[in-house]
Amino acid sequence: MLPTPLRALIVEDSEDDTLLLVKQLRQGGFMPEYTRVETADTMRQHLEQGAWDIVFADFTMPHFDAFKALDLLRASGLDLPFIIVSGTIGEDRAVQAMKAGAHDYIMKSNTARLLPAVERELREAQVRLERRQAQERVQYLAYYDPLTDLPNRTLFADRLHQAVRIGRREKQCFALLVMDLDRFKDVNDTLGHHAGDQALQQAAARIKACMRESDTVARMGGDEFAILLPTASYLDGATVVARKIIEAFATPLQIGDQNIDIGASLGIALFPEHGNETDILMRAADAAMYEAKRTQCGFETYRSELDPKPVIA
Repeated sequence: MLPTPLRALIVEDSEDDTLLLVKQLRQGGFMPEYTRVETADTMRQHLEQGAWDIVFADFTMPHFDAFKALDLLRASGLDLPFIIVSGTIGEDRAVQAMKAGAHDYIMKSNTARLLPAVERELREAQVRLERRQAQERVQYLAYYDPLTDLPNRTLFADRLHQAVRIGRREKQCFALLVMDLDRFKDVNDTLGHHAGDQALQQAAARIKACMRESDTVARMGGDEFAILLPTASYLDGATVVARKIIEAFATPLQIGDQNIDIGASLGIALFPEHGNETDILMRAADAAMYEAKRTQCGFETYRSELDPKPVIA
């Protein structure tokens, strides 16, 4: 059985005790890569620069101790097993150290518990990591589209709402663009949904490439995207972006060995000129987008005559 790699940061002022610890780890089936530190500065430096699996610490050293080492580990934000290996720690101080965040303590005069403690704490650290990753995934899926990595409808609605609030308070203008891909249904119908997913991913990348850092591009669902330009004070700025996007789709997408010609239709609405509420702005941009799709002109700016006509009974 191959030994298990183990990246260990050892807080210890004795080279001999460090070598003894490493020897015991090797005998227990680990292949340790280790660094020994004995001051706060060097520990902080190695926590910042290295990738570690575990921290071992002596309890008391001339200018450093396990409590200060624990403080540094917490300040780093790393969730690593912290095991005290000491010849001087008493029962009361050991309990105090466990309450402060140490995961276990081993007496140097009796290291029989060392390997079981290491194995247990590494397993529990892995469980904590997997739990955090699962929670982060749930959080990610709540606000981002997993196919394109763009913000989803929920996150975009929040940012649009914030833009409206800031716009009202600061008397600032901004632009909202709604975009729909042209001929996307043909891709799904002729090449299948996998090709359609690839087309959406490539489309998202092309749209993002036209944006600035302060802009937000979101996938609203299907082949519909929305773009928030918080610093576009005038129509000219929004039309420049719209033209850049249309030009970006002038080159066919590459799906497998096929070139796929997909265009874009965009609608532009300005705050507060075309609405001072999020739903009014979205309806205005939608109306302009459908007009652009109908006329195949690339993009349209909202105007009141694009509103649906009331049905007279």
